[in-house]
Amino acid sequence: MPKYTEEDLGRAKKLVADGFTVYKAAKDTGVPYETLRRHIFGINVTGSTGSGRPTVLTRTEEDKLVEILAYLARQAFPLDTSDICDLVQQFLNNLGRETQWKDNRPTRFWLSRFKARHAGVLASRKPEILTITRAKSLTEEVVGAFFSMYNGVLVDLGLEDKPDNIYNLDETGLSTDPRSTRVIVPSKSRDAYLKTASCGKATYSVLFCVNATGNYFPPFVVYKAKREPFDSWMRGGPPGTAYGTTPSGWMEGNIFESWFQTIFVPEITKKHDGQPTVLVYDGHGSHMTYRTAALAKDNNITVVCLPPHTSHAIQPLDVAVFKPVKVAWAQILKRWQRESRLVAVDKSVFPTLISQLWKELDPVHAVAGFRGSGLFPVDAEKVRSRMVGPGSTSRDDIPSPDEALQDAVLSVLSPEQSSETKAALANKTKRRSRVQNKSGEVLTSESSLQRLELEAAKRAEKGKKSPSSQQDRKLSKKREEKGKKRSSSHKIEKPSAKRKVTKLTTRSK
Repeated sequence: MPKYTEEDLGRAKKLVADGFTVYKAAKDTGVPYETLRRHIFGINVTGSTGSGRPTVLTRTEEDKLVEILAYLARQAFPLDTSDICDLVQQFLNNLGRETQWKDNRPTRFWLSRFKARHAGVLASRKPEILTITRAKSLTEEVVGAFFSMYNGVLVDLGLEDKPDNIYNLDETGLSTDPRSTRVIVPSKSRDAYLKTASCGKATYSVLFCVNATGNYFPPFVVYKAKREPFDSWMRGGPPGTAYGTTPSGWMEGNIFESWFQTIFVPEITKKHDGQPTVLVYDGHGSHMTYRTAALAKDNNITVVCLPPHTSHAIQPLDVAVFKPVKVAWAQILKRWQRESRLVAVDKSVFPTLISQLWKELDPVHAVAGFRGSGLFPVDAEKVRSRMVGPGSTSRDDIPSPDEALQDAVLSVLSPEQSSETKAALANKTKRRSRVQNKSGEVLTSESSLQRLELEAAKRAEKGKKSPSSQQDRKLSKKREEKGKKRSSSHKIEKPSAKRKVTKLTTRSK
Protein backbone atom coordinates (compact mmCIF):
# COMPACT_ATOMS: atom_id res chain seq x y z
CA MET A 1 0.00 0.00 0.00
CA PRO A 2 1.31 3.49 -0.86
CA LYS A 3 2.43 5.47 2.16
CA TYR A 4 1.32 8.77 0.63
CA THR A 5 -1.12 9.91 -2.04
CA GLU A 6 -1.00 12.33 -4.94
CA GLU A 7 -2.86 14.86 -2.77
CA ASP A 8 -0.22 14.50 -0.02
CA LEU A 9 2.54 15.19 -2.52
CA GLY A 10 0.73 18.22 -3.93
CA ARG A 11 0.08 19.58 -0.45
CA ALA A 12 3.77 19.10 0.48
CA LYS A 13 4.86 21.01 -2.64
CA LYS A 14 2.49 23.85 -1.74
CA LEU A 15 3.88 24.05 1.78
CA VAL A 16 7.41 24.35 0.41
CA ALA A 17 6.21 27.09 -1.96
CA ASP A 18 4.68 28.88 1.04
CA GLY A 19 8.06 28.98 2.80
CA PHE A 20 8.20 25.66 4.66
CA THR A 21 11.48 23.74 4.59
CA VAL A 22 11.49 20.49 2.67
CA TYR A 23 12.07 18.60 5.91
CA LYS A 24 9.15 20.32 7.68
CA ALA A 25 6.79 19.83 4.75
CA ALA A 26 7.74 16.15 4.43
CA LYS A 27 7.20 15.60 8.14
CA ASP A 28 3.77 17.31 8.18
CA THR A 29 2.40 15.51 5.12
CA GLY A 30 3.97 12.06 5.51
CA VAL A 31 5.79 12.23 2.17
CA PRO A 32 9.33 10.76 2.34
CA TYR A 33 11.93 13.50 2.57
CA GLU A 34 14.05 12.24 -0.35
CA THR A 35 10.96 11.84 -2.55
CA LEU A 36 9.79 15.40 -1.87
CA ARG A 37 13.31 16.77 -2.32
CA ARG A 38 13.62 15.11 -5.72
CA HIS A 39 10.25 16.49 -6.81
CA ILE A 40 11.09 20.00 -5.59
CA PHE A 41 14.55 20.16 -7.17
CA GLY A 42 13.74 18.05 -10.21
CA ILE A 43 16.19 15.25 -9.42
CA ASN A 44 15.49 12.10 -11.45
CA VAL A 45 11.69 12.52 -11.29
CA THR A 46 9.70 9.94 -13.27
CA GLY A 47 6.28 11.39 -12.50
CA SER A 48 5.08 8.28 -10.73
CA THR A 49 3.86 8.35 -7.17
CA GLY A 50 3.25 5.64 -4.66
CA SER A 51 5.27 4.12 -1.84
CA GLY A 52 8.44 5.89 -3.00
CA ARG A 53 11.23 5.58 -5.52
CA PRO A 54 13.34 2.42 -5.87
CA THR A 55 16.33 2.13 -3.54
CA VAL A 56 19.81 2.94 -4.84
CA LEU A 57 20.87 -0.66 -4.28
CA THR A 58 18.66 -3.40 -5.63
CA ARG A 59 16.95 -5.82 -3.28
CA THR A 60 19.49 -8.49 -4.17
CA GLU A 61 22.41 -6.14 -3.56
CA GLU A 62 21.03 -5.08 -0.20
CA ASP A 63 20.54 -8.73 0.81
CA LYS A 64 24.18 -9.38 -0.08
CA LEU A 65 25.23 -6.36 1.96
CA VAL A 66 23.24 -7.56 4.97
CA GLU A 67 24.84 -11.00 4.69
CA ILE A 68 28.30 -9.41 4.59
CA LEU A 69 27.59 -7.26 7.66
CA ALA A 70 26.36 -10.29 9.64
CA TYR A 71 29.42 -12.30 8.56
CA LEU A 72 31.83 -9.57 9.64
CA ALA A 73 30.09 -9.27 13.01
CA ARG A 74 30.57 -13.01 13.56
CA GLN A 75 34.27 -12.54 12.78
CA ALA A 76 34.47 -9.81 15.49
CA PHE A 77 34.90 -7.17 12.76
CA PRO A 78 31.58 -5.30 13.08
CA LEU A 79 31.21 -2.15 10.98
CA ASP A 80 29.96 1.19 12.25
CA THR A 81 27.89 3.63 10.20
CA SER A 82 30.95 5.30 8.69
CA ASP A 83 32.34 1.91 7.63
CA ILE A 84 29.03 0.97 5.98
CA CYS A 85 29.05 4.21 4.02
CA ASP A 86 32.64 3.51 2.93
CA LEU A 87 31.66 -0.01 1.91
CA VAL A 88 28.65 1.09 -0.15
CA GLN A 89 30.59 3.95 -1.75
CA GLN A 90 33.42 1.62 -2.80
CA PHE A 91 30.92 -0.95 -4.06
CA LEU A 92 29.14 1.61 -6.26
CA ASN A 93 32.47 2.89 -7.58
CA ASN A 94 33.53 -0.66 -8.43
CA LEU A 95 30.26 -1.12 -10.34
CA GLY A 96 30.74 2.21 -12.13
CA ARG A 97 27.25 3.26 -11.11
CA GLU A 98 26.37 6.96 -10.82
CA THR A 99 23.94 8.06 -8.10
CA GLN A 100 22.50 11.32 -6.83
CA TRP A 101 24.79 11.10 -3.81
CA LYS A 102 27.89 13.23 -3.73
CA ASP A 103 30.86 11.06 -4.72
CA ASN A 104 28.51 8.06 -4.44
CA ARG A 105 28.68 8.26 -0.64
CA PRO A 106 25.38 7.31 1.08
CA THR A 107 23.55 9.94 3.10
CA ARG A 108 22.45 9.60 6.71
CA PHE A 109 18.86 9.39 5.52
CA TRP A 110 19.61 6.37 3.32
CA LEU A 111 21.50 4.74 6.15
CA SER A 112 18.59 5.18 8.56
CA ARG A 113 16.13 3.76 6.00
CA PHE A 114 18.48 0.86 5.25
CA LYS A 115 18.63 -0.05 8.93
CA ALA A 116 14.85 0.26 9.18
CA ARG A 117 14.32 -2.04 6.17
CA HIS A 118 16.47 -4.72 7.81
CA ALA A 119 15.59 -4.14 11.46
CA GLY A 120 14.70 -7.80 11.88
CA VAL A 121 18.22 -8.89 10.90
CA LEU A 122 20.53 -6.03 11.90
CA ALA A 123 20.70 -4.11 15.16
CA SER A 124 22.94 -1.46 16.67
CA ARG A 125 25.02 -2.53 19.67
CA LYS A 126 27.91 -1.06 21.62
CA PRO A 127 30.84 -3.42 20.94
CA GLU A 128 32.77 -5.10 23.73
CA ILE A 129 36.55 -5.21 23.45
CA LEU A 130 37.79 -8.67 22.51
CA THR A 131 41.56 -8.99 22.34
CA ILE A 132 43.11 -11.11 19.64
CA THR A 133 44.40 -13.44 22.38
CA ARG A 134 40.89 -14.07 23.69
CA ALA A 135 39.52 -14.52 20.18
CA LYS A 136 42.12 -17.17 19.36
CA SER A 137 41.82 -18.95 22.73
CA LEU A 138 38.11 -19.76 22.51
CA THR A 139 38.26 -22.63 20.03
CA GLU A 140 36.20 -25.77 19.50
CA GLU A 141 39.00 -27.91 20.93
CA VAL A 142 39.33 -25.81 24.08
CA VAL A 143 35.58 -25.62 24.68
CA GLY A 144 35.07 -29.33 24.06
CA ALA A 145 37.90 -30.40 26.37
CA PHE A 146 36.85 -28.06 29.18
CA PHE A 147 33.18 -29.05 29.22
CA SER A 148 34.08 -32.72 29.03
CA MET A 149 36.26 -32.28 32.12
CA TYR A 150 33.76 -30.02 33.91
CA ASN A 151 30.81 -32.33 33.31
CA GLY A 152 32.87 -35.27 34.57
CA VAL A 153 33.64 -33.39 37.79
CA LEU A 154 29.97 -32.68 38.45
CA VAL A 155 29.01 -36.29 37.74
CA ASP A 156 31.75 -37.69 39.99
CA LEU A 157 30.69 -35.38 42.84
CA GLY A 158 26.96 -35.93 42.28
CA LEU A 159 26.29 -32.22 41.68
CA GLU A 160 24.52 -32.40 38.29
CA ASP A 161 21.29 -31.20 39.91
CA LYS A 162 22.67 -29.18 42.85
CA PRO A 163 23.22 -25.59 41.69
CA ASP A 164 23.50 -24.44 45.30
CA ASN A 165 26.92 -26.18 45.51
CA ILE A 166 28.43 -24.58 42.38
CA TYR A 167 30.18 -21.21 42.87
CA ASN A 168 31.96 -18.65 40.73
CA LEU A 169 34.17 -15.78 41.87
CA ASP A 170 36.00 -12.93 40.20
CA GLU A 171 36.96 -9.36 40.96
CA THR A 172 36.11 -6.21 39.05
CA GLY A 173 37.06 -2.57 39.36
CA LEU A 174 34.48 0.03 40.34
CA SER A 175 35.52 3.46 39.07
CA THR A 176 34.47 6.75 40.64
CA ASP A 177 33.94 8.33 37.19
CA PRO A 178 30.26 9.39 37.02
CA ARG A 179 30.23 9.87 33.22
CA SER A 180 28.09 7.01 31.97
CA THR A 181 25.42 8.43 29.66
CA ARG A 182 24.95 11.22 27.18
CA VAL A 183 23.47 14.47 28.46
CA ILE A 184 21.26 17.17 26.95
CA VAL A 185 22.85 20.56 26.21
CA PRO A 186 22.02 23.47 23.90
CA SER A 187 22.51 22.53 20.27
CA LYS A 188 25.06 25.32 19.77
CA SER A 189 27.20 24.14 22.70
CA ARG A 190 30.40 22.47 21.62
CA ASP A 191 31.27 21.20 25.09
CA ALA A 192 29.26 19.42 27.75
CA TYR A 193 30.83 19.89 31.17
CA LEU A 194 29.88 17.80 34.18
CA LYS A 195 30.88 19.22 37.55
CA THR A 196 32.30 16.52 39.85
CA ALA A 197 34.23 16.32 43.10
CA SER A 198 37.35 14.79 41.52
CA CYS A 199 38.75 13.63 38.21
CA GLY A 200 37.17 10.20 38.76
CA LYS A 201 40.32 8.15 38.22
CA ALA A 202 40.10 6.24 41.52
CA THR A 203 39.14 2.58 41.12
CA TYR A 204 38.29 0.14 43.89
CA SER A 205 38.72 -3.59 43.40
CA VAL A 206 35.84 -5.75 44.66
CA LEU A 207 35.68 -9.54 44.71
CA PHE A 208 32.26 -11.04 43.84
CA CYS A 209 31.31 -14.61 44.69
CA VAL A 210 27.95 -16.20 43.85
CA ASN A 211 26.46 -19.65 43.33
CA ALA A 212 24.22 -20.96 40.56
CA THR A 213 21.04 -20.23 42.54
CA GLY A 214 21.89 -16.52 42.80
CA ASN A 215 23.12 -16.33 46.42
CA TYR A 216 25.88 -13.73 46.74
CA PHE A 217 28.67 -13.71 49.31
CA PRO A 218 29.35 -10.37 51.02
CA PRO A 219 31.87 -8.37 49.00
CA PHE A 220 35.62 -8.43 49.52
CA VAL A 221 37.03 -4.91 49.01
CA VAL A 222 40.72 -4.41 48.20
CA TYR A 223 42.09 -0.92 48.85
CA LYS A 224 45.28 0.53 47.42
CA ALA A 225 47.47 1.23 50.45
CA LYS A 226 50.95 0.35 51.69
CA ARG A 227 49.88 0.06 55.33
CA GLU A 228 46.97 -1.31 57.35
CA PRO A 229 43.47 0.10 56.70
CA PHE A 230 41.82 2.68 58.96
CA ASP A 231 38.61 1.80 60.76
CA SER A 232 36.71 4.46 58.76
CA TRP A 233 37.46 2.49 55.59
CA MET A 234 35.44 -0.42 56.96
CA ARG A 235 32.31 1.27 58.30
CA GLY A 236 28.97 1.27 56.52
CA GLY A 237 29.44 -1.71 54.21
CA PRO A 238 27.15 -4.75 53.86
CA PRO A 239 27.19 -7.13 56.85
CA GLY A 240 30.10 -9.57 56.58
CA THR A 241 32.09 -7.47 54.10
CA ALA A 242 35.82 -8.22 54.10
CA TYR A 243 38.50 -5.59 53.54
CA GLY A 244 42.17 -5.80 52.61
CA THR A 245 44.99 -3.65 51.28
CA THR A 246 47.70 -4.15 48.68
CA PRO A 247 50.24 -1.71 47.22
CA SER A 248 48.64 -2.05 43.78
CA GLY A 249 45.00 -2.02 44.84
CA TRP A 250 44.39 -5.32 43.04
CA MET A 251 44.07 -8.86 44.31
CA GLU A 252 47.23 -10.60 45.48
CA GLY A 253 47.84 -14.15 46.59
CA ASN A 254 48.32 -13.50 50.32
CA ILE A 255 45.05 -11.60 50.88
CA PHE A 256 43.13 -14.03 48.66
CA GLU A 257 44.40 -16.87 50.83
CA SER A 258 43.28 -14.98 53.93
CA TRP A 259 39.79 -14.38 52.50
CA PHE A 260 39.53 -17.99 51.34
CA GLN A 261 40.49 -19.29 54.79
CA THR A 262 38.57 -16.88 57.02
CA ILE A 263 35.46 -16.17 54.91
CA PHE A 264 34.81 -18.68 52.12
CA VAL A 265 35.76 -22.00 53.76
CA PRO A 266 33.86 -21.38 57.06
CA GLU A 267 30.75 -20.25 55.18
CA ILE A 268 30.86 -23.25 52.82
CA THR A 269 31.40 -25.63 55.74
CA LYS A 270 28.50 -24.11 57.67
CA LYS A 271 26.13 -24.12 54.70
CA HIS A 272 26.91 -27.48 53.10
CA ASP A 273 28.12 -29.43 56.15
CA GLY A 274 31.03 -31.14 54.39
CA GLN A 275 29.21 -31.88 51.15
CA PRO A 276 31.30 -31.53 47.96
CA THR A 277 31.44 -28.04 46.47
CA VAL A 278 32.73 -26.78 43.12
CA LEU A 279 34.38 -23.37 42.81
CA VAL A 280 34.98 -22.05 39.30
CA TYR A 281 37.31 -19.16 38.58
CA ASP A 282 40.08 -18.08 36.22
CA GLY A 283 43.61 -19.30 36.75
CA HIS A 284 45.10 -15.95 37.72
CA GLY A 285 48.22 -16.23 39.86
CA SER A 286 46.59 -14.46 42.80
CA HIS A 287 43.92 -17.20 42.93
CA MET A 288 46.23 -20.18 42.58
CA THR A 289 48.55 -20.61 45.55
CA TYR A 290 49.66 -23.73 47.38
CA ARG A 291 47.88 -22.69 50.57
CA THR A 292 44.61 -22.08 48.72
CA ALA A 293 44.79 -25.45 46.98
CA ALA A 294 45.54 -27.23 50.27
CA LEU A 295 42.62 -25.54 52.04
CA ALA A 296 40.28 -26.49 49.20
CA LYS A 297 41.38 -30.12 49.29
CA ASP A 298 41.03 -30.37 53.06
CA ASN A 299 37.47 -28.96 52.96
CA ASN A 300 36.08 -31.01 50.04
CA ILE A 301 36.12 -28.02 47.66
CA THR A 302 36.96 -28.82 44.05
CA VAL A 303 38.54 -25.86 42.24
CA VAL A 304 37.91 -25.74 38.49
CA CYS A 305 40.06 -23.26 36.59
CA LEU A 306 38.77 -21.81 33.34
CA PRO A 307 40.92 -22.13 30.22
CA PRO A 308 43.20 -19.12 29.71
CA HIS A 309 41.61 -16.05 28.09
CA THR A 310 38.08 -17.52 27.99
CA SER A 311 36.43 -15.87 31.00
CA HIS A 312 34.45 -13.51 28.73
CA ALA A 313 32.45 -16.50 27.49
CA ILE A 314 32.61 -19.16 30.25
CA GLN A 315 32.64 -17.15 33.48
CA PRO A 316 29.09 -16.46 34.78
CA LEU A 317 30.01 -13.16 36.43
CA ASP A 318 31.45 -11.82 33.18
CA VAL A 319 28.60 -13.15 31.07
CA ALA A 320 25.60 -11.62 32.87
CA VAL A 321 26.44 -9.99 36.22
CA PHE A 322 29.13 -7.35 35.88
CA LYS A 323 27.37 -5.36 33.15
CA PRO A 324 24.19 -4.64 35.18
CA VAL A 325 26.43 -4.07 38.22
CA LYS A 326 28.27 -1.29 36.38
CA VAL A 327 24.95 0.26 35.29
CA ALA A 328 23.64 0.25 38.87
CA TRP A 329 26.97 1.60 40.15
CA ALA A 330 26.78 4.56 37.73
CA GLN A 331 23.37 5.50 39.11
CA ILE A 332 24.61 5.20 42.69
CA LEU A 333 27.55 7.49 41.88
CA LYS A 334 25.29 10.07 40.28
CA ARG A 335 22.93 10.04 43.28
CA TRP A 336 25.86 10.37 45.69
CA GLN A 337 27.33 13.34 43.80
CA ARG A 338 24.05 15.20 44.07
CA GLU A 339 23.07 14.26 47.61
CA SER A 340 26.55 14.94 49.03
CA ARG A 341 26.94 18.22 47.12
CA LEU A 342 29.98 16.95 45.16
CA VAL A 343 31.96 15.17 47.87
CA ALA A 344 34.66 12.83 46.56
CA VAL A 345 34.21 9.06 46.85
CA ASP A 346 37.20 8.23 49.06
CA LYS A 347 37.81 5.09 51.12
CA SER A 348 35.66 6.29 54.01
CA VAL A 349 32.68 6.77 51.65
CA PHE A 350 33.08 3.68 49.48
CA PRO A 351 31.64 1.13 52.00
CA THR A 352 28.35 3.04 52.14
CA LEU A 353 28.05 3.04 48.37
CA ILE A 354 28.98 -0.63 48.06
CA SER A 355 26.21 -1.35 50.57
CA GLN A 356 23.75 0.38 48.25
CA LEU A 357 25.10 -1.61 45.31
CA TRP A 358 24.66 -4.92 47.14
CA LYS A 359 20.98 -4.12 47.64
CA GLU A 360 20.67 -3.78 43.85
CA LEU A 361 22.13 -7.22 43.08
CA ASP A 362 19.57 -9.42 41.36
CA PRO A 363 19.80 -13.23 41.72
CA VAL A 364 18.24 -13.50 38.25
CA HIS A 365 21.43 -12.09 36.71
CA ALA A 366 23.58 -14.71 38.43
CA VAL A 367 21.30 -17.55 37.33
CA ALA A 368 21.36 -16.16 33.78
CA GLY A 369 25.16 -15.99 33.97
CA PHE A 370 25.50 -19.67 34.86
CA ARG A 371 22.99 -20.58 32.16
CA GLY A 372 24.59 -18.34 29.52
CA SER A 373 28.07 -19.65 30.25
CA GLY A 374 26.88 -23.24 30.03
CA LEU A 375 28.04 -24.10 33.56
CA PHE A 376 24.57 -24.86 34.91
CA PRO A 377 22.80 -26.59 33.34
CA VAL A 378 25.87 -27.90 31.53
CA ASP A 379 25.56 -26.87 27.89
CA ALA A 380 28.65 -26.27 25.75
CA GLU A 381 26.50 -24.89 22.93
CA LYS A 382 25.96 -21.71 24.95
CA VAL A 383 29.69 -21.01 24.65
CA ARG A 384 30.00 -22.13 21.05
CA SER A 385 27.57 -19.40 20.07
CA ARG A 386 30.11 -16.89 21.43
CA MET A 387 33.03 -18.20 19.43
CA VAL A 388 34.17 -15.90 16.65
CA GLY A 389 35.63 -16.96 13.34
CA PRO A 390 39.33 -16.90 12.47
CA GLY A 391 38.97 -13.28 11.41
CA SER A 392 40.35 -13.88 7.94
CA THR A 393 39.88 -11.11 5.39
CA SER A 394 40.89 -13.07 2.31
CA ARG A 395 38.69 -13.05 -0.76
CA ASP A 396 37.82 -16.74 -0.47
CA ASP A 397 36.32 -16.30 3.02
CA ILE A 398 33.89 -13.51 2.08
CA PRO A 399 30.40 -15.07 1.64
CA SER A 400 29.57 -13.41 -1.68
CA PRO A 401 30.44 -14.33 -5.28
CA ASP A 402 30.13 -10.67 -6.30
CA GLU A 403 33.70 -9.50 -7.03
CA ALA A 404 32.75 -5.83 -6.75
CA LEU A 405 31.40 -6.41 -3.24
CA GLN A 406 34.41 -8.54 -2.30
CA ASP A 407 36.77 -5.78 -3.42
CA ALA A 408 34.77 -3.23 -1.41
CA VAL A 409 34.98 -5.37 1.74
CA LEU A 410 38.73 -5.86 1.35
CA SER A 411 39.27 -2.14 0.74
CA VAL A 412 37.50 -1.33 4.02
CA LEU A 413 38.98 -4.07 6.23
CA SER A 414 42.43 -4.43 4.66
CA PRO A 415 43.37 -1.12 3.08
CA GLU A 416 46.79 -0.69 1.52
CA GLN A 417 49.38 0.12 4.16
CA SER A 418 50.67 3.67 4.19
CA SER A 419 54.37 4.45 4.40
CA GLU A 420 53.90 5.59 8.01
CA THR A 421 52.28 2.26 8.94
CA LYS A 422 55.07 0.29 7.29
CA ALA A 423 57.68 2.36 9.10
CA ALA A 424 55.95 1.84 12.46
CA LEU A 425 55.71 -1.93 11.91
CA ALA A 426 59.38 -2.07 10.93
CA ASN A 427 60.35 -0.08 14.03
CA LYS A 428 58.37 -2.51 16.19
CA THR A 429 60.45 -5.48 15.03
CA LYS A 430 63.80 -3.67 14.85
CA ARG A 431 66.42 -4.58 17.42
CA ARG A 432 66.45 -2.06 20.26
CA SER A 433 69.51 -0.33 21.72
CA ARG A 434 69.68 1.29 25.11
CA VAL A 435 70.58 5.00 24.96
CA GLN A 436 72.79 6.19 27.82
CA ASN A 437 71.60 9.46 29.38
CA LYS A 438 71.80 11.31 32.65
CA SER A 439 68.96 11.42 35.14
CA GLY A 440 66.39 14.01 34.05
CA GLU A 441 68.00 14.50 30.64
CA VAL A 442 65.67 14.98 27.65
CA LEU A 443 66.58 13.46 24.28
CA THR A 444 65.21 13.86 20.79
CA SER A 445 65.27 11.17 18.13
CA GLU A 446 68.15 12.95 16.40
CA SER A 447 70.23 13.37 19.56
CA SER A 448 69.63 9.76 20.61
CA LEU A 449 70.81 8.56 17.20
CA GLN A 450 73.94 10.72 17.42
CA ARG A 451 74.68 9.36 20.88
CA LEU A 452 74.35 5.78 19.70
CA GLU A 453 76.71 6.47 16.80
CA LEU A 454 79.21 8.11 19.14
CA GLU A 455 79.09 5.14 21.53
CA ALA A 456 79.61 2.73 18.63
CA ALA A 457 82.59 4.76 17.41
CA LYS A 458 84.16 4.70 20.90
CA ARG A 459 83.79 0.93 21.11
CA ALA A 460 85.35 0.52 17.69
CA GLU A 461 88.26 2.81 18.59
CA LYS A 462 88.88 0.94 21.81
CA GLY A 463 89.02 -2.32 19.90
CA LYS A 464 91.65 -0.93 17.48
CA LYS A 465 93.95 0.22 20.26
CA SER A 466 94.12 -3.22 21.88
CA PRO A 467 94.06 -5.85 19.09
CA SER A 468 95.56 -8.48 21.37
CA SER A 469 93.47 -7.56 24.38
CA GLN A 470 91.80 -10.97 24.49
CA GLN A 471 95.14 -12.78 24.55
CA ASP A 472 96.38 -10.46 27.29
CA ARG A 473 93.32 -11.18 29.37
CA LYS A 474 93.81 -14.92 28.97
CA LEU A 475 97.45 -14.67 30.07
CA SER A 476 96.61 -12.54 33.10
CA LYS A 477 93.88 -14.97 34.06
CA LYS A 478 96.32 -17.88 33.95
CA ARG A 479 98.80 -15.99 36.14
CA GLU A 480 96.07 -15.29 38.69
CA GLU A 481 95.06 -18.96 38.80
CA LYS A 482 98.68 -20.04 39.36
CA GLY A 483 99.03 -17.48 42.14
CA LYS A 484 95.90 -18.77 43.84
CA LYS A 485 97.17 -22.36 43.73
CA ARG A 486 100.48 -21.39 45.32
CA SER A 487 98.84 -19.40 48.08
CA SER A 488 96.37 -22.18 48.84
CA SER A 489 99.15 -24.76 49.18
CA HIS A 490 100.83 -22.68 51.93
CA LYS A 491 97.56 -21.71 53.64
CA ILE A 492 97.12 -22.85 57.27
CA GLU A 493 93.60 -23.89 58.20
CA LYS A 494 92.15 -21.87 61.05
CA PRO A 495 89.66 -23.34 63.53
CA SER A 496 86.12 -22.30 62.74
CA ALA A 497 83.98 -20.17 65.01
CA LYS A 498 81.69 -23.09 65.52
CA ARG A 499 84.49 -25.24 66.92
CA LYS A 500 85.52 -22.46 69.26
CA VAL A 501 81.99 -22.21 70.63
CA THR A 502 81.81 -25.95 71.08
CA LYS A 503 85.03 -25.95 73.08
CA LEU A 504 83.82 -23.09 75.24
CA THR A 505 80.55 -24.82 75.89
CA THR A 506 82.33 -28.01 76.85
CA ARG A 507 84.56 -26.15 79.23
CA SER A 508 81.67 -24.43 80.86
CA LYS A 509 80.20 -27.77 81.67
